[in-house]
Order: sequence, then C-alpha cells, then structure tokens
Amino acid sequence: MRFINLLRSSSIAEIVFTDHVKQRLEKRNISDKLVESLLRRRQKDLRGVEQQGKNRFKLTYVHPEKEDTDLVIVVEVRERKSKMKLVIVTVFPQPSSRRIRVVDNE
Repeated sequence: MRFINLLRSSSIAEIVFTDHVKQRLEKRNISDKLVESLLRRRQKDLRGVEQQGKNRFKLTYVHPEKEDTDLVIVVEVRERKSKMKLVIVTVFPQPSSRRIRVVDNE
C-alpha cells in the first residue's frame, strides 16, 4: 500500500488541523503536538491502518500517555510527487481492547 510506505518513510510535507478539529482536540484534551508526533515520528506505535475512502485512512496508534488506550487519527491524504499533505479529519481516544479481537472457535 503506497500510503503506508509514504507514512513510514516520513514523507509528510504538511499536517493541517482545521478549526473544527482544533476545537475537538481541545475538548478531548488531546494535544496537536501529540498527534503530529505520532504521525511524524512514532511509526513503531502504529497498530492499524484502515482505508475508509479513496484518500481517507483511519490510523490506530498506541496512546503514549494513557495505558490501555489507543489514539485513532483519521486523515485525508493529498499527494504531491513523493510528499504527502495530511488533513486531520478527526482524532479520538479508544480503549485498546477494541483493537484486539478474540475469536472463539467453539
């Protein structure tokens, strides 16, 4: 998947937070610096990528500040040559148990 390769290679040219997203981050007590840090430098904490549209992806990271919690970041990707512009759609915490699926074979 080209998006994951670009994300891992730190090919992010710009991260855009709309006013709406900034308000939601403040309300949820999530720092935009934390979101930016995860996207730019914390690829080892990336636990899942789900494509939600042609250029929209749901990224699940281990929350670096809260145990048993993930941080979900939904981004819209705009690509320019080999660099990406990420527009943050939403960010929210989620219990990490939602990421872990147990299959009962009985």
